[in-house]
Amino acid sequence: MMNKLRRFFVWLLGALLIESFIVFCAPLPVSATIANREQSITLPDNGFHGVRTPTGGDGDDTRIEYEVKLRTPIEQTDAVWEWLQMRYADSSWLNQDGYVFQAMFGDEDFTDTYFDTPNLHMLAELGGVRHRRRIVHYGPAKDKDNRELIQIKLNRGDAIGLARSEIKFDVSARRNGKDSDNVHSLLGLVKKSQREEFKAVFQFMDVDPYLMRPILVLEQNRRRVYLSDQEGAFATLTLDLCSTNSWRVDLRWAEVELELNEIRYTEATEADRQKMARVIGEIQEDLQQAFPQIVMDQTPKYNTAFAAIEATTWLPLRQLILWEMSIADFIVILLIFLLAVCGAIWYGGRWLWGRIR
Repeated sequence: MMNKLRRFFVWLLGALLIESFIVFCAPLPVSATIANREQSITLPDNGFHGVRTPTGGDGDDTRIEYEVKLRTPIEQTDAVWEWLQMRYADSSWLNQDGYVFQAMFGDEDFTDTYFDTPNLHMLAELGGVRHRRRIVHYGPAKDKDNRELIQIKLNRGDAIGLARSEIKFDVSARRNGKDSDNVHSLLGLVKKSQREEFKAVFQFMDVDPYLMRPILVLEQNRRRVYLSDQEGAFATLTLDLCSTNSWRVDLRWAEVELELNEIRYTEATEADRQKMARVIGEIQEDLQQAFPQIVMDQTPKYNTAFAAIEATTWLPLRQLILWEMSIADFIVILLIFLLAVCGAIWYGGRWLWGRIR
């Protein structure tokens, strides 16, 4: 009997060690892509609609982002890109309402680190706070190569999620010093001259900026059509190949984003905004006629990635974030707990065997 208990204990300990190795050294099994889904989401009216939020970045007022998001089958990404290049090599078919269009093409890589509070406030509000790093391989945005910035995106109460507020802040080139701001994972990134404005945005949201911490990292290869007219930049049509391996989950999906130029749309009259939106609507209809499998899905990338990770991993993701605990911390605590249980079983078995004998 004692030999059987010893063997059981050894086998259990071995299984725990193997499980720990798998968790630390290999990604968890996951479907390679996120399936397409057509979704019309209703955003909560959280007070952002119609509110003039604090200024950020270069001092401009908060910009309005008007963006149509289209979930794209990942196996069709190359075909979609080839089609976009052919379709917009001559953009005159799109000319309307006095607009005369022309297009340029680009290829870029983005790395976005998303931040949130322990109770995931930004996730719940369909907003986002991210540190963006950008590499431009070619295209008209070449002057933005290696650029870093902090972006805050806020829900404006738009019923179908097409418009959100966006506030940008510059990233500090020097991140030294040991005060509470400099050592903070998010505040330490923001340029010192803009930190008070940055904190004012969080005060507006009723969120403590010192509670923000990194949640996940999203990589994107972005192939882009830069659409302009006689007045300048008009819109970008972006084919995103997205991936993340945060929380030991390997995840990939593709999207097309049709986005009006933020500055131009923000400063436009309501009549001009409607005309600009009509152009985006025509672009969307034309694309979906060519690729019927592409569907509209206005879910922000942060929410898409988090939901897919949470649905895949066996880890108690929200609890780990709430407790400020890494996977390694969780595994160590789990091992200690299980070893304690095994020890109790072992000594309990010995005691019981002694009584039986």
